[in-house]
Amino acid sequence: MKQQIIKVATLSILFSLTILVARAQRQYTLQECIEYALENNLTVQNQQLLVAGGEINARQSKMDLLPSLNASANYGYNWGRSINPGSNIVTTQQQANGFSSLNASLNLFNGGRVLNTIKQNKVTLQSREMDLADSRNTVIINVVTFYTNVIFNKELLENALTQLESTNTQLERTRKQVDAGALPISSLLDLQAQKASNEVQVIQAENNLNLSYLQLKQALMLPGDVDLDVVVPEIELDTMNFVDVNAQKVYEIAEATMPDVRSADLQIQSADIAVRVAKANYMPRLTLNAGINSNYSSLLKENGRIQNTGIVTPVPIGYVQSTGAAVVTPIEERVRVDYPVGDILIDNFGQGVSLSLQIPIFNNLQTNSAVQRAKIAREQAGLQAAQVRQNLRQTIEIAFNDVYSSGKTYQSSLKQVVAQEEAFRATKQRFDNGATNYAQYELAEDNLFRARSDLIRAKYNYIFKLKILDFYQGKPIDF
Repeated sequence: MKQQIIKVATLSILFSLTILVARAQRQYTLQECIEYALENNLTVQNQQLLVAGGEINARQSKMDLLPSLNASANYGYNWGRSINPGSNIVTTQQQANGFSSLNASLNLFNGGRVLNTIKQNKVTLQSREMDLADSRNTVIINVVTFYTNVIFNKELLENALTQLESTNTQLERTRKQVDAGALPISSLLDLQAQKASNEVQVIQAENNLNLSYLQLKQALMLPGDVDLDVVVPEIELDTMNFVDVNAQKVYEIAEATMPDVRSADLQIQSADIAVRVAKANYMPRLTLNAGINSNYSSLLKENGRIQNTGIVTPVPIGYVQSTGAAVVTPIEERVRVDYPVGDILIDNFGQGVSLSLQIPIFNNLQTNSAVQRAKIAREQAGLQAAQVRQNLRQTIEIAFNDVYSSGKTYQSSLKQVVAQEEAFRATKQRFDNGATNYAQYELAEDNLFRARSDLIRAKYNYIFKLKILDFYQGKPIDF
């Protein structure tokens, strides 16, 4: 039994370790990094809240077309001088009283203020949605930048390790030749110094790679101690794949699709409507009001109410002077009865309907100032839209030029690596045969290392520039 328990526990531990290792070794694609960043970026989340607020404003402005309905009620006690609601005579009796009302109000005309506010809030919501899309684009560009830096520094590290491995191989061969007396000890010392230099290059490459990983983690809103690795994609480069477009064509595509441009145009529309909203304060306002109300007093209940009994009694009201006969009139007898609260409220029930017209005549130029401010805001929105377009055009022109120049640099670097590989091969062969000295061998090896590093740098610079150009053409960013 103990052995079985130990066996099960061991298998569980091994299974857990396997899962942890698998998670640690998982590599993330560019698209996975982008999706994770978009879900966790705080700026994007804040823009989402702004969109939610815009939706509330747009919905509320539509509700302003409906009438308002308000109910009110109060109940209290009076001491001292007050009005008896039954007789409308001043009294000093203590009384409890209450009042309730239900009032409705409907805006019939206000110069189009509500309708224009609805339009403005709708346009503002669309603008905020474009701002959200623009913030997402910014996150995507940042992730692509740092992701590209990671795979770029990975290849630089591999290049440094390759050179170190080559130096180690040459060091072992030289050590054997020195031991055999075929080469002087200085050759071995030179290679040992070269190895130390290569190890420094490896350390620098590792530091650069770690920094690029840290930057990518920060872009993903991840702690720096989280294990993260990325997929190094297989990339085939064609330095002529953008010749079918020019900067103007790319700009026209971007102008029609970039959310920051669309947001700027929507802000102009919103500012135009804001001017009409401000001008609505020049117009009169017509409002329909209606209400019902009732009140209660404890004095009414205490005194009761007078009720006819139906019994008619003749009551003399005078005499005929000539005959002395009595003149009588029938008077119906009345008695005080209980006055229920419900009856009090029904008897005091009142209704009313009214039209309210407000005509603005003079308000210390407040409306005029509001209109002028709205017009200035419209001009600012127009200038901002023009600035966005100008920045977009300049950015695309620079991006297009960067793609062209980086493509040329990449082509040149390819040729340089081929030439340096051939030069190093020939120099190494002569060095192995003792036909050249170590200084020439070291120079050839350093030239090859720099050429390969330059090629890697040119390659990923060209890749990144291409992705930026694709981004402004509305193409998906992926490797």
